[in-house]
Amino acid sequence: MEITPLHWAIIINPKSGKKKFRQQRKYLFLTLKHAEIHFEYRVTKFAGHATKIAKLFAEKQYQNFLVLGGDGTMSEVINGIFSSDIKDTSSLKFALIPRGTGNDWGRFWGLTRDYNHSIDVFLKGKTQSIDIGKVDYELEGEKQTHYFINSVGLGLDAAVVNITHQLKRFVGSHSFLYTVALLGAVFTYRAHKVKIESKERKISDSMFTMNVANGCYSGGGMKQTPNALPYDGLLDVMMAKKPTFIDIIGGLRRLFNGKLLEHPIIESFQTQNLVVKSDKEALMEADGIIVNGTSPYAISIIPNAIQMIVP
Repeated sequence: MEITPLHWAIIINPKSGKKKFRQQRKYLFLTLKHAEIHFEYRVTKFAGHATKIAKLFAEKQYQNFLVLGGDGTMSEVINGIFSSDIKDTSSLKFALIPRGTGNDWGRFWGLTRDYNHSIDVFLKGKTQSIDIGKVDYELEGEKQTHYFINSVGLGLDAAVVNITHQLKRFVGSHSFLYTVALLGAVFTYRAHKVKIESKERKISDSMFTMNVANGCYSGGGMKQTPNALPYDGLLDVMMAKKPTFIDIIGGLRRLFNGKLLEHPIIESFQTQNLVVKSDKEALMEADGIIVNGTSPYAISIIPNAIQMIVP
């Protein structure tokens, strides 16, 4: 089959919101056929599979991608597209039908788990250029690159994601798990020394948690970087220094009302590039996925990197 600019590649994660999966998929396919939209689809079978599928679709010259899944699936698809042999991704297009538990990326755009609304947005929405983040680091002495669509986190942020994944093995995927993991880790995690270098700011201090963001939401609706916009060509950086017990209590409250940056232990700024160096092995997460690597992490933004269908 000859792939044209009108064809869509569909990537489906069946584990993201299992209820009514078969009925929803059938309804989507019937809707696409009624709209005379040509498509090919694949269903993911393991962690990281969406990256491989998206890369294969991209290298088959697909220019349009529809993702049914959560933040992790969306992030895997972005990594597949940007690790492919396509030199210019700015004209590629993707759409999202959220099916995950956190849905932080979709939340910014007003895309909820209302299946019919998301399909309607896909069919009638507008196209918006968005930025994509990139992290360069080393693993076993080899240079690696990982892309992210929403944010990357270090310190407590990454530790909480790690605990959340462990909890999922026992209780499944639930939207409250991140909050449970946060409350379990926030009083026991210990800060460590980091150096942060960018054109705008140089910081050498104890880091409790850190988030470098393209989008403003994380952890299922928390606002660590309330001013982040995924189309301004900038990364929003938030770093919390070593806190006291009172600082932690105040910070937790501000996480949910969008006023975290007003907390006295918070450093925040915007940049296009920064390097994070840690005095010990620092766990990092990207879009809720643990990234195995070692410091230093060179984090940058790719402006107008791809197109997205939004309401």
